[in-house]
Amino acid sequence: MQTYRVAVIGLGGIANAHMHGWGALPNASVVAGADVIQSQLDKFTVKYPDVKNLYLDYQRMLAEERPDLVSVCTWPPLHEQMVVAAAEAGVKGIACEKPMANSLAECDRMLAACKANGVKLVVGHQRRYNLRYTEAKAALQAGKIGALIEVQTLCRGDLFTDATHSLDLMRFFVDDNPVDWLIGQVECKTGRSRFGHEVEDAALAFVSFKNGVRGIIQTGDVSPQPAYQRVTLTGSEGRIEIGGDGEEYWRIINGEQAGWVTHQVAQEAALNPFACYMRDLIRWIEDGGQHILAGEGGRATIEIINAVFESSHRRSRMRLPIYVNDNPLARMLANNEL
Repeated sequence: MQTYRVAVIGLGGIANAHMHGWGALPNASVVAGADVIQSQLDKFTVKYPDVKNLYLDYQRMLAEERPDLVSVCTWPPLHEQMVVAAAEAGVKGIACEKPMANSLAECDRMLAACKANGVKLVVGHQRRYNLRYTEAKAALQAGKIGALIEVQTLCRGDLFTDATHSLDLMRFFVDDNPVDWLIGQVECKTGRSRFGHEVEDAALAFVSFKNGVRGIIQTGDVSPQPAYQRVTLTGSEGRIEIGGDGEEYWRIINGEQAGWVTHQVAQEAALNPFACYMRDLIRWIEDGGQHILAGEGGRATIEIINAVFESSHRRSRMRLPIYVNDNPLARMLANNEL
């Protein structure tokens, strides 16, 4: 069995999840890490003393270590340059944190670099592996609530930072069916920013998929407290509700039994979602096929987010695909249009 040498770019909080993910795999070993802040390197070496090779320059790390796999755990505005650099350095696969990037132009350059160099790129929407969502989808696919009519998601965070997961889950439950059109509205009054880019205070969007399923997303200040990644599936013969983070359950109501039937999910410690998608990245490299978190899916989620922003800007419905390559929210804020 081949052991893959892994390097991590960005050694902040989310790097811990990547370390635990790679660490759960028998055929992967983290050999190097990079961060521009020395104190982050110091903290990392205390926590992970087996990772001996730490760098202040990720490009030097890529050149000297020549890793097989790379995790990109930096702020979103940096994802493009780091994914492109890793692809051009000859790695086999890249696990990039969500959101994939802040604009479609950035996403396209990332995908092009990976395609040109034969690199497999996945984006970290790891909730597709969480048991409460996968069990609920299995019930949906088994026809337990009939034909799917609508998917609703609730997320107290902003679209880029947190609700990128919500939208990816929405796409997960419609089997990644393309969006036909959407209409959205955002509010930006407090000047919020996170991880190097501006974010909205609240957003609402209504999404119509090409298969006829409708989606509704509520984020930020208009989403109920303390909802975070809650999902409701409405079918022709019943309904499924899925708890958010810290709520390890899903429940169903249909004609089979009276009232709601709740399924508790003793989950994440037994089935590390990060390890699952990293395991499948290696399988993708070795065996071909597909990956449920491939970069094209990360781009599709960014397209929805930016279409919501552009819909708010134009005060009209947006049909997809959109041909807006910049970040509409950043543009509107720069032009005092919000």
